[in-house]
Amino acid sequence: MTISTYFLLWVLLTVLAPVWIPVTIIVGAVRRSSFVILRLLTFFWIYLLIELLGLVAAAGIYLITPGNIERRYDLFFRLQCWWGGSLFDWLSRVLSLSASIEGDDQILPGPVLVFVRHASIIDTAVPVAFISRAKGLRLRYVFKRELLVDPCIDVAGHASPHYFIDRGGKPEEELTGVRKLAENLGEEGVLLYPEGTRFTERKKRIALERLAKTHPELVTVAESFRYSLPPKPGGALTLLDAAPHADVLIVAHRGLEGLAEVADLLSGAVVGKKVEIRIWRINAADIPEGEARRRWLFDWWKRVDNFVYAAG
Repeated sequence: MTISTYFLLWVLLTVLAPVWIPVTIIVGAVRRSSFVILRLLTFFWIYLLIELLGLVAAAGIYLITPGNIERRYDLFFRLQCWWGGSLFDWLSRVLSLSASIEGDDQILPGPVLVFVRHASIIDTAVPVAFISRAKGLRLRYVFKRELLVDPCIDVAGHASPHYFIDRGGKPEEELTGVRKLAENLGEEGVLLYPEGTRFTERKKRIALERLAKTHPELVTVAESFRYSLPPKPGGALTLLDAAPHADVLIVAHRGLEGLAEVADLLSGAVVGKKVEIRIWRINAADIPEGEARRRWLFDWWKRVDNFVYAAG
């Protein structure tokens, strides 16, 4: 259903381009909002095209790799890098974004566990563009199951060792699926968004109420977060236990806060923003053992939040 829907939407936008392009230009001139509606519709057309091309490529990979799992895995990794990198590149062009990264010299080698700040509907493309495509590091993702609505993520995601977590499922079963990603890592990495969802003040209040019941000693540090949610330690601690010899990459970014919800885009505030990425690498030997890891994770997330706050 999603593949046919995406195709029909792309055809519709293509056919109606002589209508929506001049209309959105006029609306942009009247609203004085950096022509954001024109920019967003243009990117949506490009996004649909990238999805369709990715699906064609995925079908081709399956056809030319019957029984060759390693070759198929390699080709899907290359497709993933093209897909995520292209999405970020085109979004940057359409919204006039600029990007910089600090600490990328620490990405390699694997194995690594990659913990990334989650603030945007498109920051899933950040690690693909700046870690996998740029450095060649293969990542196994912990995705939320809702992302299966994206046909490329659905098709390619099941061709590689990723895990689609059911946030309404049984915690023990879901954490078992996460743990399996850390098995036989070799030179690869596992990527997780410890916050679990994008930041809003309402979500922060709910997270603090939950934290007060389970780990009240962490409430003070969590309350001090201004742009980040308290991390949900379950997945991160599971990975740390499953891969005790893996270093950890903490990935913070700022500049995509205006993309937290689709409605946020319409203000045009995100146009021309500078996206700044900061990576820290923590040696496995420097990560504490046992329950101290929970506080360690919260302290690092305070550092992530400080990095975001420094932009203001």
